[in-house]
Amino acid sequence: MRKTIIVVAAVGVALLVAACGTETKPEQTTPVASGAAVAETKAAAEPKTVDAAKALAQREFDTYAAGDWKGAWDLWTSEGKAAVSRDEYARLHTECKTITGLTFEITTARLEGEDTAIVNYKRSIAAGSSEIRYVDGQWRYQPDAESMADYAKGVDKVIAEGRTSGRCEK
Repeated sequence: MRKTIIVVAAVGVALLVAACGTETKPEQTTPVASGAAVAETKAAAEPKTVDAAKALAQREFDTYAAGDWKGAWDLWTSEGKAAVSRDEYARLHTECKTITGLTFEITTARLEGEDTAIVNYKRSIAAGSSEIRYVDGQWRYQPDAESMADYAKGVDKVIAEGRTSGRCEK
């Protein structure tokens, strides 16, 4: 009984001290685990603006152009990440010798609803568009439908098809 009173008193004092004189920032949470307060810092949410979506797209394209395949994959949506593993994505571009060094220029962008942006870009003589999605407070790159279909085949098959067609040389 005496131990119970001491534990209850200690928890009460800890809660009182935590409630008085401490300031919690909006991006900080303090979940309770096993009776002890544990501080956990959460990343601040990015704004839902076209400029923030463009900034993520530029990071994605710059990382890709630099040949940092794993870094590019890290900026994807969870749907894209589920389609191909980080290592397999890097292997695909390493074995197929994807062109690096040619930078992307974002030409225009627009919001499509609250959680999606369409970013148009050009690279050398090619142009295209990409979908950027707002997920869990962050903008993320979504691979296009053709790429997602390729990833569903498996990287070995995509590499083999690429070598047969000549678009993937070792």
